[in-house]
Amino acid sequence: MNDDSTESREAHAPQPATAIASHLVRADKADEYFEAQTAITEAARKFSGFVGTEVLSPIPGLQAEWVAIFRLESNQAMKQWLDSPERAQLTARIEACLSEPSHTLLLASDDDAEPPVAMVFTHRVPKDKVEDYLAWRRKAIDAQAHFPGYLATEFFKPHGTFQNEWVDIVRYDSVDHLTHWMESKERQALLKELEPIVESMHAHRVTGLEGWFALNRGRAATVSGPPSWKQALAVLFALYPTVMVLSFLNPLMHNLSFAVQMLIGNILSVALLTWLVMPRVSQFLNFWLAAPVRDWKNEALGLFAVAAGLGLFVLIFQAV
Repeated sequence: MNDDSTESREAHAPQPATAIASHLVRADKADEYFEAQTAITEAARKFSGFVGTEVLSPIPGLQAEWVAIFRLESNQAMKQWLDSPERAQLTARIEACLSEPSHTLLLASDDDAEPPVAMVFTHRVPKDKVEDYLAWRRKAIDAQAHFPGYLATEFFKPHGTFQNEWVDIVRYDSVDHLTHWMESKERQALLKELEPIVESMHAHRVTGLEGWFALNRGRAATVSGPPSWKQALAVLFALYPTVMVLSFLNPLMHNLSFAVQMLIGNILSVALLTWLVMPRVSQFLNFWLAAPVRDWKNEALGLFAVAAGLGLFVLIFQAV
């Protein structure tokens, strides 16, 4: 099942935690297995810390099993995914299609490494150039995979009759490795080959505040992320309890100047927001932040969740 919607290639010992599952599928259950594997792939895409996935079909005379590879950005994220009820339910559907129990190999990550960085590419491709574009894309991924730090490429087809924008999310393990690829002679040559194929192209690195909202982006989500007012409310939802918790450290820093106290507080709050709080807030509010179609009930539910959460935080901190 080499689906064009998702393709990931490993190179130079990627840092994310990796789970590799092999499945010996019954011949009469192939369709059911395909549906279950597609569902578990979509569920993984929405999970906090998701990096990439790939499903390899059997090769006659060489490999009888299907192989599913899932990568998450840390050991903790992988443990949460493996223990999640969504995965347990979908894994049971997969196991029902197998002639023998599945086998899973886990490869731990380097949790001391810096978080992965992503580059989003959008290409407007005329319908008569799609095959040329897909051939170019396969060549581009092969080139990316030979550069240090390459992790995965998530590929999203256009949706809707009048849409013709193709989206690639390319992930590297560090900003330096991504920059090395972006400035390489190989990429410049590939861009020249791409020019006569596409009508337009755009590149956008996911960093800073936008990166907080890219953790659970699914197939139907836009590249630009949630509207600014939703981002602001989500950041407020995360920032208020973070600042309040850090305020309890003030007695420990009373001998320091106010300027130094503020610097330390800002460093701690940014670190907590980036690597601990915002990923979980983004996941919690994902139904509202990444809603593909505006629905007043969904909008109201999201606003209520933010307001109720802030109210609850106020009551908790007043009681402390």
